[in-house]
Amino acid sequence: MTSDTISPSLGKPYPLRTSLAPTFYEEGYLLICEFLDEAAVKAARVECERLAHQHKQTCIRNLRSKSKQFHQLALDGRNRLIQNTNYRPVRSILFDKTGKQNWPVAWHQDLTIAVSDQHDIPGYGPWSTKDEVIQVQPPVDLLAHMVTFRIYLDPTPASNGALKVIPGSHRLVRIPSSEVPNLEKNNPVTCECHPGDLLLMSPLILHSSPRSESPGHRRVLHFEFAPDTALQPNLTWHE
Repeated sequence: MTSDTISPSLGKPYPLRTSLAPTFYEEGYLLICEFLDEAAVKAARVECERLAHQHKQTCIRNLRSKSKQFHQLALDGRNRLIQNTNYRPVRSILFDKTGKQNWPVAWHQDLTIAVSDQHDIPGYGPWSTKDEVIQVQPPVDLLAHMVTFRIYLDPTPASNGALKVIPGSHRLVRIPSSEVPNLEKNNPVTCECHPGDLLLMSPLILHSSPRSESPGHRRVLHFEFAPDTALQPNLTWHE
């Protein structure tokens, strides 16, 4: 499939707590039901409304810098589920699919990270800019040690743009685009979620999201975590 391999330079990948790690290592994703209770979901929705009104948009990047509530939620989630305390949140986004912003997302891996400056460093590249933030593809070893939290605030059945994943595809590391059609036949799983559910993902898992059939809110809090020692010393995380 690919010549890339995951090296042990950063220690064992998937640093979730012992009870979660085996399934996550094999599948590349894990659904945790009722991570937030009903009161916490309601409070999060209110904060989303505040942010949408303040920033005049429903999708918010650099979320932790704009909301103390969501910054603390990211830290609380890390403390509850990640065994390695050296992990830090490195990217935070509020996604919301609505009638006006109802987009499909093709099959892909999350291969880029957000950093503050660009430097010519072996293993890092290509470079790009998105929403005025510098993006780069890091060595695959770094991506293999990251974990993404997606906290759902609205009902997300298949008809409301639920995320689809191909279990185990994260272990193929970087996947050439020519291989995606074949992998798509391997029984994708639709991750239907209820308000308060948390979906854990490896950034390397192949995933997609269809357009919502009955557009309404589909608010998701997206937090990415990485070890403090993961990034090349001449670089700094954007968040």
